[in-house]
Amino acid sequence: MPRIFTKREKLILYFTVGLIIFSVIYSIFIAPVVSRNNTLNREIKITRLKLNKYLKLQSQKAIIQGKYSKLSTNPDLSSKQSDTMMASLSELENLAKNANIRIIDIRPQTNLEASSLMREVTIDLKADGEFEGYLKFIYDLENSLSLLRIKRLQLSSKPNSQFLEASFSISRISNLE
Repeated sequence: MPRIFTKREKLILYFTVGLIIFSVIYSIFIAPVVSRNNTLNREIKITRLKLNKYLKLQSQKAIIQGKYSKLSTNPDLSSKQSDTMMASLSELENLAKNANIRIIDIRPQTNLEASSLMREVTIDLKADGEFEGYLKFIYDLENSLSLLRIKRLQLSSKPNSQFLEASFSISRISNLE
């Protein structure tokens, strides 16, 4: 025997079915679009802020370049210095790797000679390794083609270990031309 719904029950049923259909449509179609729209709006705001920053820097370009030229007397010299320094550091890392020595700390320093024709690049290096590795490292360093020389060497042993700690001061003399 079929049961007949009352008017109130039909109204609640239609409202519930409508609410379920709306929530499915919202979660499938509307929510992703709203989410994507919010993401794009955030990206637009970030990009506008970056553009405003770049425009401010662009308007101050002449001032910034003037201050930079005062700080660096010879821009070509600084790029040559960094190239020489990077080549020295790279070579030291390769020599240490080939000798099975682990570099702990490496600190480059640049000293200009009084004649300003020659530049001495000094690199302070701290490393861990075995005695045989240090022998190979020192031999390869002294025989390298880039004129690397050891100015100072200090070895100390680690307690209860066959590894040694070393502190090197390595120099390289190069011309500025």
